[in-house]
Amino acid sequence: MPSASSRHPSRDTRVLVTGNALPLAVGVLLSCSTALGEISVYGRLTLGIAWALTQLAVLIGGTWWYENRAASSFEPASGTAAAARSAGGVR
Repeated sequence: MPSASSRHPSRDTRVLVTGNALPLAVGVLLSCSTALGEISVYGRLTLGIAWALTQLAVLIGGTWWYENRAASSFEPASGTAAAARSAGGVR
């Protein structure tokens, strides 16, 4: 039987998924119209390529943020670790 935490995604997971789903949805809408994707932003840089790069940056930044949050949530508090070491529980 799955635990309660595995049945309901954590807030961090929802933030990560939502933060990446919104740029993806806009990217899908841009891909439906070639005229929108071909709009020149700067020189030969088009709106489609600029949006793809933005989406990649959001994915990388979101993943980095999520990994940092996940890693810090599993680290024991410094007072707890010190108390366990003095009691002989952790070496």
